[in-house]
Amino acid sequence: MSEIDRITKITDRAGTGAPNFTFGVNFAGSDSGINPHTHTESASEPGSPNNGDTWWDSDNDLYKVYMNNEWKDWLGTSAPTTIAWGGTRHVYASYNSANSLDTIEYFSSVANAGATAADFGNLTVSRVLKASTSSTTRGIFVGSTSQSSNASTGNVIDYVTIATAGNATDFGNTNFSEQSGSYVLENQEATGNGTRGIFFGGYSSWTGSKNIIEYVTIASTGNASDFGDLTAVSRTGGSCSDTTRAVFAQGNSTSDTGIEYVTIDTTGNATSFGTQGVNHGDNFAGCSDATRGLFSGGYNSAVLNSISYITIQTTGNSADFGDMAGARRNHGSTSDATYGTFIGGRGFGGTDYTVNIDRVTIQTTGNATDFADTAVAVRYGAACSGAPS
Repeated sequence: MSEIDRITKITDRAGTGAPNFTFGVNFAGSDSGINPHTHTESASEPGSPNNGDTWWDSDNDLYKVYMNNEWKDWLGTSAPTTIAWGGTRHVYASYNSANSLDTIEYFSSVANAGATAADFGNLTVSRVLKASTSSTTRGIFVGSTSQSSNASTGNVIDYVTIATAGNATDFGNTNFSEQSGSYVLENQEATGNGTRGIFFGGYSSWTGSKNIIEYVTIASTGNASDFGDLTAVSRTGGSCSDTTRAVFAQGNSTSDTGIEYVTIDTTGNATSFGTQGVNHGDNFAGCSDATRGLFSGGYNSAVLNSISYITIQTTGNSADFGDMAGARRNHGSTSDATYGTFIGGRGFGGTDYTVNIDRVTIQTTGNATDFADTAVAVRYGAACSGAPS
C-alpha cells in the first residue's frame, strides 16, 4: 500500500498551474462530500444559505454557521437558551371568525412548521383580548376590550397552566374601573419577566386614553395593583421586556411615537426610552428574547407589515428589523429564547380575519417567514408562551 508522506505542491498535468478540482471528488470509491461554502459579513441574514455557510452578524457581533437549516451561534454572545417569561409552547386567546370570544389555542414554535394550531380550552369570560404575559409555567390573559353585552367583565384576569391544555381559571381583576364598574379599561398591553406581569395604558369609553401602569405577581392570584404612570396617555401600543426592564411603545395615534420603560421589580413612573424609528401607529404588538425587543404591525394610515427592534438595556430609538409576511394589526405576539411569532390579526390580504402565524429569529434582522396556521382565523389575539412540560 502506498503512502503519502508530504505534499508540497499540486500542479496540473502540464505543470503550468493549479489543477481545477470539481466537487464530488471520490476517495476510495466514496464521494468526499466536499462542497463550496460562502462567508458573509453583514448586519442582515444572507439569503438562500447552504449548510456549512458562515456569517459574521456585524449588527450583534456574532459568528454564525448554517447547520440543520438554521443559523447557529458559533462565537460571540447570544441570548440564553431559556427565558423566564416564555418557552416553546405558544398559547393565544382570540376573537375569531367562528364568532367565538373565548377560544384558546396553542402550537410549538420549534416543532409545528406548516402545521395547524390545536385547541387548548376556553377563557372564563368571553371577551376580545389584546394583553397577555407569562412565566414558563403559567400564562395570564388580561382584561382588554369588553363587549356591549358584558361591559362589566372587561377587567377580568384569567390564567392557564401552559403545559396542560384546559379551560382558564379566574385570577382576579384589573385595578381600574369607573362608574361602579360599568366602564372598564380596554386595550391594555402586558409584558413581564416571568415573576411579575406589567400592564400598560388602555382606554376607557367614559374618560378616554389612560397613562396608568398596573402589576400582578404571576405565580399568585388576586387583583392587579397600581404601579405608577406612563409619561403620556396611550390607548394601545406594544410592550416587551427582559429580566429587569419592561418597555412600552405608545400607540394612541400616529403622532404618539414615544417609547418608555420601567424597572419591573420596583414601582414608580415610567422613564423615556426613545422614539419609534418605525412609526407603528396603533394596535401593534410586542415580544422579546433575553436582550432584544420587537414591535410588529399596526395601523398608520394603512395596515402595516413593519417590524422594528430595540436593545432593551440600551435606551434610544427603535430601528427597522424587516417585514411580516403580510400587513396586520390586533395580532398576538410572543416568543421563546430564539423565535418570535406573530399570530392572526386584522388586515392580512385585505381581510379582517387571519390564520397566518409568522416566525422570526429575534437576534437576526430580516423578514418573517410563514410558519404555521391558526385553527380558526383570528381577528384579535393575545399571546403568551411557556414550557411544554
